[in-house]
Amino acid sequence: MHLYYAMTAHGLGHVTRNVAVLQALRTLDPGLHFTLATGADPAWLEHQLGFPVDVVRGEYEPGTLHRNCFELDLAATDRAYREHAATAAARRDTERQRLLARRVTAVVADTPSLPIGVGAELGLPTVGIGNFTWDWILEPLLADPVARRALTAIRRDYAAGALFLRLPFGPPDSPFRRTEAAPLVSRRARLTRAQVHARLGIPAAARERIVLVCPGGWSADDWPAIEVRGGRGLCFVLVGDLPVRCDAPAIALPHALPHGLGFADLVGAADVVLAKPGYGIASECATHRVPMVAIERPAFPETPLLLAQFRLLGPLVELSLADFFAGRWEAAVRAALDAPPRWADLAEAPERRIAERMLSALG
Repeated sequence: MHLYYAMTAHGLGHVTRNVAVLQALRTLDPGLHFTLATGADPAWLEHQLGFPVDVVRGEYEPGTLHRNCFELDLAATDRAYREHAATAAARRDTERQRLLARRVTAVVADTPSLPIGVGAELGLPTVGIGNFTWDWILEPLLADPVARRALTAIRRDYAAGALFLRLPFGPPDSPFRRTEAAPLVSRRARLTRAQVHARLGIPAAARERIVLVCPGGWSADDWPAIEVRGGRGLCFVLVGDLPVRCDAPAIALPHALPHGLGFADLVGAADVVLAKPGYGIASECATHRVPMVAIERPAFPETPLLLAQFRLLGPLVELSLADFFAGRWEAAVRAALDAPPRWADLAEAPERRIAERMLSALG
């Protein structure tokens, strides 16, 4: 089987969850040949996967455009999808030729619609995976009539797909011919808590509670300086060159983490995570049973469902953007730390279960 696996890179959670699924697919069927179509960096992907892959570099859709790390830019998103609609025929022809030239025998997508639609036109088995489809995200956001033509085409391509494996933190349905619930899948820590603390230079006898702060993979150059007051008994681990000064001890890390240290390792070693809520960080918090302080993310359709569904799994506290930028973090962090540690049981080996269902659906 030559499996064409298309992944949007709009939001790191799309790629990171599929790394686990791709590894499980390769374990189940070592003879599988993969082509990955994505905007993610090929070298980073190979490092995460642990085996060489053929990568077609590029994005399928504009996604949602943002004014900053937290807020959407609706006018720019409308403009992007007007342009997207104008190039639809050319992109469709390119995708058709790509699948034919590579002799692809099956298509999986998280969750670009074009490879699903073109794959179905060519008679290939097609499976989607994700916690949402782009039409659901875009429906309340696009106002321009031409941009909404792109939305109609996206929905039509999804509707040609045979199966959508619906991950948690999203709506219950999709346009695919069949939608099935799939278990929560995420990256897992490879290092122990003690190993992570040692690599960060935290003494073994330290009593501070570790607060991992990760607003997302965005530049913070235009942020005002954030002064975090208080925090006795806490140690902040700040990821992403953030303009943050703390009264409490703090360790600053770049987006490109030191060699041998993975982001899931940081989550597993934390006592609480303060983050912009998205599938990737929410799934890793739930998997490692680490409470989350969710920074406000205005007007993004995924957020209310994600927060509501995370609360069914474990402790979550919300933090407004005003309080985040004012450095008023302590009350929310302590509320998360003091919350009863009630965690729902998650499915074992979720990536293997998903991979098995994919292979079954793809024949």
